[in-house]
Amino acid sequence: MVSGIAKLDLRLNYLVIRGRDLRKIHLSEISLLVIENTAVSLTAALLCELNKRKIKVVFCDERRNPYGELMPYYGSHDSTEKLRVQIKWKTDNKQGVWREIVRGKIINQRNVLSKYEREQYSMLDE
Repeated sequence: MVSGIAKLDLRLNYLVIRGRDLRKIHLSEISLLVIENTAVSLTAALLCELNKRKIKVVFCDERRNPYGELMPYYGSHDSTEKLRVQIKWKTDNKQGVWREIVRGKIINQRNVLSKYEREQYSMLDE
């Protein structure tokens, strides 16, 4: 997770983070990269290599809420076909999938609130 002002680039298969300190992390050790600050800049070379290695990148907005993600076009041998099939789904199917995604997010939020013993978790049970 990158949460402060930083510049990220690629050097010899390492993610190089130039912020308060200089840090290097080998790309083989990364499965997910979360960019939590909108003041982070990244090089195109780094983004391409992360995509090639199927490392998911999540970008957050100014309130540190997840806003978008970087995903390769060709993540698997049939990703284009999967996309074509999903585009053809009926509206009812799309709405059902979206409903399950939202339900899962609410359940996860409830579980986090419960774990940290916040009383508000019971509101999400409703």
